[in-house]
Amino acid sequence: MKRPSPPIYIAVLLGLCAVLVAWHYAARRNGGASLPESAAFLVLRGVQRPLLVVGDWFSDLGRTMLRRGGVIAENERLRGEVADLRGQNQRLLRYRRDNDELRKLLAMKPPKGGKAIAADITTLDAFDQARQIHLNVGSAQGVKPKDVVFVAEGLVGQVISVTPLDCTVLLLTDRAARVGAVTQRGARGVVQGTGEAVGKMAYLNFNADVREGDLVYTSGESEIFPKGLIIGQVLKARRDKGYSRLTAFIEPAVSFDRLSVVYVRVGA
Repeated sequence: MKRPSPPIYIAVLLGLCAVLVAWHYAARRNGGASLPESAAFLVLRGVQRPLLVVGDWFSDLGRTMLRRGGVIAENERLRGEVADLRGQNQRLLRYRRDNDELRKLLAMKPPKGGKAIAADITTLDAFDQARQIHLNVGSAQGVKPKDVVFVAEGLVGQVISVTPLDCTVLLLTDRAARVGAVTQRGARGVVQGTGEAVGKMAYLNFNADVREGDLVYTSGESEIFPKGLIIGQVLKARRDKGYSRLTAFIEPAVSFDRLSVVYVRVGA
């Protein structure tokens, strides 16, 4: 069977289009809608809402993608501002601590002999139970080995090495630290550093009256530390099993981990 030629298809399609156009205009003149229009409306009505939802979603997604770069930049800017404010707050807290410490130092009565000069702590060394700090004063300011370092709360330690511009201080908590001491009830001994937060007072008379809460001072019996500087207070006293030795455990008066400014006694 011979297939119709293309011109016939075109003629048929044009005829159908003419019929649909005439149908459409006839319906319009009567104030209604043609049958094909009604059929198309019924078909599209069921999918209209899902299509609108999908369209809105893609629209929101597009706006979000366009704004994402700006949001990320704004977030990074806000993070930077928060970090800067935190840094400023930390610096203000440090300045306040330094100011409070200087006020206390200026108000206190310095140890007898020599003069006291203020110094900033530049670094702290804490390893293998060693406890040392470095100060920004040295031989140019008259500092020399064995000079005493203190704050308003009490004894910090002693200078062990000096350069023209800085010095190293052995803290009271260092294992090598030794200080002649006396309690408020007159018990005499030697406070030793342990490398930990709590020191111990050894070489006490076995029958010495040492009680929890007793204050401990430098005894002034050594050539390094003057008499009367506060070392700390007794946490507890313990006699060994052989009842031949008494040891007291001492909590230092100084909070070494919070130090920022100290005094050095020079020229003694």
